[in-house]
Amino acid sequence: MKGILVLTIGIVLAASQVGYATTPAPGQHFDCSDGGDSSCAADDTGCVSNTANHLKCSSKIGKAFAKAVKGVITCHGKQATMRFKGSSESGAGTSEENCEDNPGNSAKGKLDDTLTKLTASGICDPAQLTDAALEESVLFGTGPTSLDGQNGQVFCDSTSGAMIGDDDSGWVANNADNLKCELTVGKMVAKFVAYASKCHDKMNKLFFKAVDFDEEFCEDGIGLAKFNQQRDKLALLAICPPCLDSASIDALGASVESQVETANQLVYPCNLGP
Repeated sequence: MKGILVLTIGIVLAASQVGYATTPAPGQHFDCSDGGDSSCAADDTGCVSNTANHLKCSSKIGKAFAKAVKGVITCHGKQATMRFKGSSESGAGTSEENCEDNPGNSAKGKLDDTLTKLTASGICDPAQLTDAALEESVLFGTGPTSLDGQNGQVFCDSTSGAMIGDDDSGWVANNADNLKCELTVGKMVAKFVAYASKCHDKMNKLFFKAVDFDEEFCEDGIGLAKFNQQRDKLALLAICPPCLDSASIDALGASVESQVETANQLVYPCNLGP
């Protein structure tokens, strides 16, 4: 009995001298810059939600933005297809505007509806709603980082000599194969954004519970891997314009990932109230 007691005390003392790995705690940065030493997400901005309500709010905001990005990319694909089939800039542009950001059942309209409901719910910190509005103004704005401004990274081949037009960057596809490639790349981007957003959401939820999570493997090992598989399929089909060769698609994927990680702080802001 005495031997067992001594052994137990020894184990307890040994355990007390060993530092246990901890994830960033609620309110701390994902990258462990102000706490935590396990599963640090070195390339992700933002902080672990500090309350259950704020966690729920951020989760809904992240999902809403991923859906909005997918919606806009779908609108742009329809517009590019219309222009390829002979529609005028104004005709295709009007259709795209109705799809993208007119009030009601548009991509922006659905996002606005979610944000309005979250405001009324009372579960969000004012900073979360302010940051969401800021991100929306960028994505649906007119600058080079807006979704319209980045459209030319997908519809990038100028061989046809015809711009897609309206307020959207990019070129009308030169042939049916090129259009098919560009539409596929647009879908790849939308899926990658959605997957990366899911990884960030899962990371936040698990860190909030002090549970380890390999966000990098989730985002790159799975999400980017799927993106790259489709890239390789396109290379075998040989239907893409030179501006969407494998190296260019790699660069596009890296750009998309960087933007999602940078915007993470707007979905999961720091220094929230109680």
